Amino acid sequence: MRCNIKRLFTLAIGVFAATLVIISFSNNTYEREWKQGPQSNEARIMGHAIPDAPEFPVGQNSLPHQPLPPSVGEKNLSDPFNFIYPSNKVTLRKLFDLTKDVDFDLLKRNECRTNTTLSKYWENSQQRYVPEDDNWERFYSNIGSCSVYSDDQMIDNLLHDLNTSPIKHVHIMDGGTQVKFVFTFKNDKQAVFKPMRFGRDYESDPNHFYFSDFERHHAEIATFHLDRVLGFRRAIPTVGRVLNMTTELFEKAEKKLKKTFFFSPAKNFCFVSRCDYYCDTTHAICGLPDMKEGSVQVFLPDESAVPRKHNRSPYRRTYSKKNQVAEWQSSMNYCTEKVKTKKQYAHGRRLLDLVDIHILDYLIGNQDRHHFESFNVFTDLPSYAIHLDHGRAFGRSDIDDDDIILPLRQCCIIRPSTFQTLLNFYGSPKSLTKALHESLSKDPAHPILAYKHYPAMERRLAKVMQYLLECIEQRGVSEVLIPEYNNPDVSNVGQNDDEQSEEHQDKKDEKKTV
Repeated sequence: MRCNIKRLFTLAIGVFAATLVIISFSNNTYEREWKQGPQSNEARIMGHAIPDAPEFPVGQNSLPHQPLPPSVGEKNLSDPFNFIYPSNKVTLRKLFDLTKDVDFDLLKRNECRTNTTLSKYWENSQQRYVPEDDNWERFYSNIGSCSVYSDDQMIDNLLHDLNTSPIKHVHIMDGGTQVKFVFTFKNDKQAVFKPMRFGRDYESDPNHFYFSDFERHHAEIATFHLDRVLGFRRAIPTVGRVLNMTTELFEKAEKKLKKTFFFSPAKNFCFVSRCDYYCDTTHAICGLPDMKEGSVQVFLPDESAVPRKHNRSPYRRTYSKKNQVAEWQSSMNYCTEKVKTKKQYAHGRRLLDLVDIHILDYLIGNQDRHHFESFNVFTDLPSYAIHLDHGRAFGRSDIDDDDIILPLRQCCIIRPSTFQTLLNFYGSPKSLTKALHESLSKDPAHPILAYKHYPAMERRLAKVMQYLLECIEQRGVSEVLIPEYNNPDVSNVGQNDDEQSEEHQDKKDEKKTV
């Protein structure tokens, strides 16, 4: 009996000791795995090869090939334009006939009479030198008084750097409603990173308000290219990039961001980050297993050096769940009575800029336009609207929100260069989406858009041209195609004071929204 008790006691001690060893080993393994992060396994995440697709730039830590969006995975990739174009030959012929005598070259020369760059402006006005030691500085120094950039090769060089430059630090972007990071590169220049949440095929939930919809990284990339194709050149350079979440995000992340990383049950590396919406475990952003695609957008120069003005849009939505209809959505006289009479829109280029940006928003389906920014550095020259914040675009391919284009329909004016560009795409064998697709194919994360968005954009372009025809037939070519707008009934004195009071009122209204 005593012998059996001793044996059982010895066995129990042995089992207990073995359990402690196993637990200790397991904890050490987990701790080591947490510190190191998962190792890349590119073979598991290779997508299908795209015929004639451009190769990734040398130096990018990326996938061999981008996985295809589900919507195009089973289709013939050589022809994404296998759909019927909604071009109306009657509308096209009427527009050509009505504008055949217009001297577009003369009108376009008057759209922006003084076209200079920031470096030239400061050199002439302040004898101030702007360095151009890298592509960031070259971009900053060449910010223009008529557009954000004009040199396409310089922008291509900058996009390459955004896509390939080694990352030094990763910080959470303050004030963001959704996940955004600030990348600081080895040269101490910065960019904004928006991670990929879901595939290109994802459609916005029809029950989600525009202000609570997810942001899409590929929408920023596609809008930059569309803005470029349309000749605006007022969007901020943005490029796709595929990152190793372990070596390029986790190991470079600030402490509060690093704490939000974890492993999912599928053994993928994930993070939550910190933001106002969708920063919780339910909406975690995960790699496959630790590779992640996103958009990288160059930082604009610091406002202390190159000041910008934040302008409230007169076509701002209510951002309210209870009162969903704004005044401009219920009155077709809103532009005539409430916009053209405001000093900041009654003279110069600002109203035409507003029409431009809403045409762009309509084509991409962006409802979330509440503000626009403009450079305030060219003090004696008219400022222009910078095309920013397009993350909620391309949410639905089956719906056209015609409210977005109401500024054009109500104001019935358009910049001659914008009209000519749209007309040329509408009547040319090389359609708008073909030109856009050609531009997007140069991005390392190509394909950027699910192809179902191409017929949607062509459908919306056809509607824009029909609305323009209605305006021209009602008011005449000379009143619709104008290089700048001037309301003779409104004085252009004290415009700055009016802008300041508008911004002050906007800060009050911000507290009442949603």
